[in-house]
Amino acid sequence: MGGLPVSGCSGRSRPVSGALPPSKALGALLPAGCGFEVLDPKSFRVVARPLATPVQAAQRAPTPDSVTAPRLDELVVTAEKRPELLSHTASAISVLSATDVEALGGRSFDEIASQAVGVAVTNLGSGRNKIFVRGLSDGSFTGKTQSTVGLYLGDVPITYNAPDPDLRLADVDRVEVLRGPQGTLYGSGSMGGIVRIVPARPDPTSVLGSVSAEAMATQHGGPSEGLEAMTNLPLADGRAAIRAVIYTDESGGYISNPVLGLNDVNFSRRTGGRIAGLAELPDGWELEGGFAHQSIATADSQYTQGADGSLSRDAAVREPFSNDLSELGLTAQHSGALADLKVSAAYIDHALETRYDATGAFRAAGGSPLGQAFDEDKHIRLWETEGLLSSNAPGPWRWLAGGFVSLSNEMDEAFLQDVTPPGPARSIYQRRDDLSEAAIYGEIAYDITAKITATAGARWFATRVDTRAGDFNVADTPIPDLHEHLTDTGVAPKFRVSYAATPEFVIYAQVQEGYRAGGFNIPAAAGGPTTESVSPQFKPDHLWNYEIGAGLPLFDHKLTLRGAIFHADWNGLQTDQRLASGLPMTVNIGDGSNTGVEGEADWRPDAHLQVRANLLLEDPKITRAADVFPARRDIGLPGVPYEMGAADVRYHWRIGRFEAESMAQVAYVGRSYLTFDGGLGNAMGGYASGRVAAALSADIWRATLFVDNVADERGNTFAYGNPFSRARATQATPLRPRTLGLGLARSF
Repeated sequence: MGGLPVSGCSGRSRPVSGALPPSKALGALLPAGCGFEVLDPKSFRVVARPLATPVQAAQRAPTPDSVTAPRLDELVVTAEKRPELLSHTASAISVLSATDVEALGGRSFDEIASQAVGVAVTNLGSGRNKIFVRGLSDGSFTGKTQSTVGLYLGDVPITYNAPDPDLRLADVDRVEVLRGPQGTLYGSGSMGGIVRIVPARPDPTSVLGSVSAEAMATQHGGPSEGLEAMTNLPLADGRAAIRAVIYTDESGGYISNPVLGLNDVNFSRRTGGRIAGLAELPDGWELEGGFAHQSIATADSQYTQGADGSLSRDAAVREPFSNDLSELGLTAQHSGALADLKVSAAYIDHALETRYDATGAFRAAGGSPLGQAFDEDKHIRLWETEGLLSSNAPGPWRWLAGGFVSLSNEMDEAFLQDVTPPGPARSIYQRRDDLSEAAIYGEIAYDITAKITATAGARWFATRVDTRAGDFNVADTPIPDLHEHLTDTGVAPKFRVSYAATPEFVIYAQVQEGYRAGGFNIPAAAGGPTTESVSPQFKPDHLWNYEIGAGLPLFDHKLTLRGAIFHADWNGLQTDQRLASGLPMTVNIGDGSNTGVEGEADWRPDAHLQVRANLLLEDPKITRAADVFPARRDIGLPGVPYEMGAADVRYHWRIGRFEAESMAQVAYVGRSYLTFDGGLGNAMGGYASGRVAAALSADIWRATLFVDNVADERGNTFAYGNPFSRARATQATPLRPRTLGLGLARSF
């Protein structure tokens, strides 16, 4: 097949499933404006064909009651760096389409995470959470260890060791969760898997737009609201397009502070947007670039503490937080006769500012005993570029090869600040970490028979870490400046064998490795008797994962089952921990493992009803505890339960000229502990939460009424909030109380 690109033929191809003659398959696959000519029985040329007039398009447009969520066998995913139908993949992947995200009320990833099997999210607050996949938790705190889950916006990794920036899921095409270590294709920081938020691409064929607004009332708390707008404009006679989305939302607080005489203190505001451009260039090239920015400002933390009630905190100082993320990216790709080339580059600027109430925590260092704050500022700059060449020629061999380079610079500053009465700030430490990584990777798949495929891949990588630190001004005795560096090289392999009993019934077995770079601690200069010694260095850690999985469609694709059995061995497990003083440190706490079984089901007996469910049963644990930090072998890994599951039900029907939809979902999170040592007050989890919603649509309008946390559940989602007062009082983070909301959307 050949002929791309051609003027007037553009846009994304449509997924096709099933055994079809080539002519029928191409007719269903090609986007609007494209046709084909038959050159010989095995060769076709893609050509342009006249686009339908607006009247003709309107006559062919589906009626509202025919618009339902895409079937699993229709979804196209690219998590393994080449497009393929979800139903044909030999990997553990969950996908939530744009329709799913809307139905689940997903304004953020944490609001839909439970509907992807095996995903757990901490609940420190918007822009402050960690994501865990398959129970592979390195601890509940965020510090110098690289994240165990890679978070991507499209093809761009947007975090290194920072928390989830809580991007609003505005104008997204889908969200993909790829489980298990992905060291071969994605490199370090993907030991548990990856999460990809895939934005909707600019569409050169249509003028599109939408606006939506939402308002919410929270029981025991303040009101919330949100606004979002999107536009898509074709350019250059359908050879280019620009797409933009902007949004703002405000979440009302529900935590009171009787010490300061304040109510609803944890109010937060999020604003942001994206703009992307797409251009089809001569000689088969396509260029896509974009810019995204989001800012989160939270007035106070959302944990509870003290004896004044389940929604209150007795803190002497408010604890604001901000998270600002900007991403600039450019991608060029070319479809060739034998292989496709993609080259991308991106720059990420990520700034976080955190304040904790540290009253009484640094008495030896002097300062106010009435109100003292620990302020931490972090600024991350990340440059990265990647080139990928993947085969597209027919035959039993398929391959891809790529190269990756990233450079990151992270600045951290921590201060003591007297708040009551006000006083000058004093430096606890300042540090700079420079990390460079280079990698070459490749993967080869060979069809041994028409049904059996073997895949092998490897990634050679090299990393270097440089750490500088100083300004230990609160230490009792002078501490010299620190300057250290380390390098690490290695190979991360991958092996897989898959058997396709039918194109949609695929069984696979695979082995993969994940890894993270090492780094350095700095002296815990807390001052006086609270000064503690820390290990000066933490070493790289590695994880091997073994799994057998399958996807099985039943009853003419009305029921789809996907599942896997897995075992992971984790050597030299890195973890971010807090010293008794509250200051951070990173250690290799020992070795760990996890064995589990996961499954998800999607049942669509007719065009009206959809039922989905997922379940994870696992046994995360420490298998060997080092002597550097207390750890128990009988309580699992921090923040991840032994069992978790979720289900959602959707039903569509017609009421005259209106389309109606009702939705309900429930999620259960089992019990777990905050830290490796268990400890009094560290238990959390063991709760269920639910959501119900109803929507009514007519032409270009859609109205939605919903209730979140229907039972007003107060389960402890996170037994943490402030490292400097955990020893003084039990901390807990409740779910947002029952919330009633109304949304209104218009498309054009």
